[in-house]
Amino acid sequence: MQFPELPKKPFLSVYKPQYIAFVIFGLILDLASKYIIIKKMQAYESIPVIGDFFRLSLTFNTGFVFGLFQNNALPSLFATSFAILFLIFYRWSNSDLGNPWGWNLVMAGAFGNLSDKFFVKIPGEGFRFGFSPERPGIEFIGVVDFLDFEWPNFLLFERWPAFNVADSCVSIGIVLLLLTMDWKEEAKK
Repeated sequence: MQFPELPKKPFLSVYKPQYIAFVIFGLILDLASKYIIIKKMQAYESIPVIGDFFRLSLTFNTGFVFGLFQNNALPSLFATSFAILFLIFYRWSNSDLGNPWGWNLVMAGAFGNLSDKFFVKIPGEGFRFGFSPERPGIEFIGVVDFLDFEWPNFLLFERWPAFNVADSCVSIGIVLLLLTMDWKEEAKK
């Protein structure tokens, strides 16, 4: 089995130091917001912020996108790790494709959610490193989600699935990339 060649461009010419710093800042912002929520709230507690339209609701996503396939924490960890590696090499190989800040937002969010998967959450106390709770019902695994918005109940969900800062970064980054990618150029390659 032969491994593919690394891209010709130097890594730091694509992933410039300011981009790496931005990704690290996004990662820290995401983990800090999750830590604050874990310290201040109890599991499945919901606090109205703007009535029922916007609430802070502490939930744990042990599945994939939009909370699908719950109780698959380990496959989700591997899938997220694979996705990040794919995105790093894809971006490195296609450095002119899309807005770099869109890529930075996607990477910040991906690293934020990946990092979160390595910790057991103890509402009211904080985090500890680990992959499974020692005290089920008191300790939780999965990604911390807490931003909870009302959604028209005739569109797929009764409420939009709770999300976090990392999810917001990924969503905004993807929209920015979709708006800035030159798909015709990519098709010619």
